[in-house]
Amino acid sequence: MNKPKLSRSGVPTIPMHEPMSWEDWLQGRRARRQTGLRVAPEVIRRPRSSSDHRLRPRFQGERGLPFKQTGEL
Repeated sequence: MNKPKLSRSGVPTIPMHEPMSWEDWLQGRRARRQTGLRVAPEVIRRPRSSSDHRLRPRFQGERGLPFKQTGEL
């Protein structure tokens, strides 16, 4: 498998017609999270919505699966 090209920031670009390695995906995820934290709060999940009657029973009272830190993946 070819190594993906790097953008100017050093983050791997997503290849169009070939698979991306797990390590490259994690590297990109870390960079996207750091960039996102500059413009938005860390927790963006809505506190409630019209789908709560369906979601909360499936996820032990929460609205979805617990968020995993990048280091836990």
